[in-house]
Amino acid sequence: MKNKFSLWMVIVGAALFMSASTDDAFETSKQLEVFTAVLKQVQTSYVEDVGAERAVGSAIKGMLKELDPYTVYYPEDQIEDVRLLQTGEYGGIGCIIQKIEKDIYISELNQMGPAKKAGIQVGDILKKVDDTKIEDFSISEVSSLLKGTPDSEVSVVVERAGTEQSFVFNRANIKTKAVPFYGMRSDGIGYLYLDGFTASAASEVRDALLELKKENPKGIIFDLRGNGGGLLMAAVKIVSYFSDTKDTIVSTRGRSGKIQDVYRKAGRSLFPDLPLAVLVDNRSASASEIVAGAIQDLDRGVVLGEKSFGKGLVQQIRQLPFGAQMKVTVAKYYTPSGRCIQKVNYDRDENGKRTEKAAQQQFSTNNGRPVVDGDGVHPDSTLTDEYYPEFVAAMGAKGLDLQFAATLLDEMETEEPKSFTLSDSQWEKFKGFLKANDFNFESLGERRLKKLGEATSELDYLENEDIEALLEIVKVRKGQVLQDQRTEIKAYLEDFLVQKHFGIEGTLARGLQNDLQINTAARILLDADTMNELLGVK
Repeated sequence: MKNKFSLWMVIVGAALFMSASTDDAFETSKQLEVFTAVLKQVQTSYVEDVGAERAVGSAIKGMLKELDPYTVYYPEDQIEDVRLLQTGEYGGIGCIIQKIEKDIYISELNQMGPAKKAGIQVGDILKKVDDTKIEDFSISEVSSLLKGTPDSEVSVVVERAGTEQSFVFNRANIKTKAVPFYGMRSDGIGYLYLDGFTASAASEVRDALLELKKENPKGIIFDLRGNGGGLLMAAVKIVSYFSDTKDTIVSTRGRSGKIQDVYRKAGRSLFPDLPLAVLVDNRSASASEIVAGAIQDLDRGVVLGEKSFGKGLVQQIRQLPFGAQMKVTVAKYYTPSGRCIQKVNYDRDENGKRTEKAAQQQFSTNNGRPVVDGDGVHPDSTLTDEYYPEFVAAMGAKGLDLQFAATLLDEMETEEPKSFTLSDSQWEKFKGFLKANDFNFESLGERRLKKLGEATSELDYLENEDIEALLEIVKVRKGQVLQDQRTEIKAYLEDFLVQKHFGIEGTLARGLQNDLQINTAARILLDADTMNELLGVK
């Protein structure tokens, strides 16, 4: 290991030396020598044994952390993470895990994945993967343990209803769909949800659009909510399906600040004129923002929802020695109007200090509508989302919604996601479940009243007894939450149960007709006057 490490340092040092100026090369060589000496001291003198892999890995991660959150080092044992980013495929067991307090729960299962086939259930608590007890492990650490080469064997111990159960099965090649759902609404509006910009994203979007085209839609809702991005070229191709323009879709600028690459229309247009609405939220990032920003700047459609995340950086995967890889930020991207939507400034001056974010500049769409840079993509119309009471958040924080879902999954085998409703008996079962688990929560109002109570000693005209009386009133009203907010809590449970039992496909199918933002987007698309007003058409 030591010999390999030394050789690697020589190779890296030589490469850096050859690619740098004389002064930079000398400084790089000097710092590498210092680093090697520090590593040697840690390995030979530190009170505990520290392997080179751990020490160097930590050093690399620390260095990259100073740059931005998107420049990431992947050692050989994390290559499945890179494959997932690029292709939407990975070797694993087909599940989503969630940490609630100290426990790692099985939150969702791929319906065709090996974990589901082996008998693992939503709501199971992971206790052990192979020979590793996962107590106090992070989500990423457990995820790394579960992933591996397809067909490799994995053993898993879970806790279910207080009893531990063991499962032994083989990992599989898990492929996530870029387009898990598309369909037609009853009002004639077509809908398509894109989960990620993987290598197959553009072709999956094209296939879905061709199927929707057969139904002669009156408009298209393109849903990018929660989409964290992916491959730049996938975004370029997807914009091309909706536009016939020869204008720039996106351009990039590298270290020099000069335009590096310009991307224009790629491929055949499928819906060049059909009314289009792009849905975004605060988790829509990167390639999602390229699409939303281009559609907005070209005035091809309306962007609806919430302000997007604000990631205007481009990464590339680079190969490293010994099977490792690195995702490195190489450029910033710019929308057709010339704006960069990057929200956080990671630039540094010549002394290594972070520079301040420049003031937002105003740009114009093709129709002359004002748009700004440096703050994500602002929607043409902000849409409100579903409201759930704080009772729901408090319940979710303790994982009680997930645990309750596990008790009902068998009863949902014959249900349809679109029409599923919680029966009266299931609602009573839910109330009994909460009581059995002694569920209680402190509301925001209670917390504020208690803080006010702490300040009563400074107020001559307000007695602590007054606060106590108000807290008693809050306590009584809180005990009536299940009755007073039954409609909202029941709606949340129904959506949650569908998500856990049917996965994302069932959730989206259910939302096609009852999702508040989708319904609003459809109404806007069907209203020519509203569309023209939002697009600045005179």
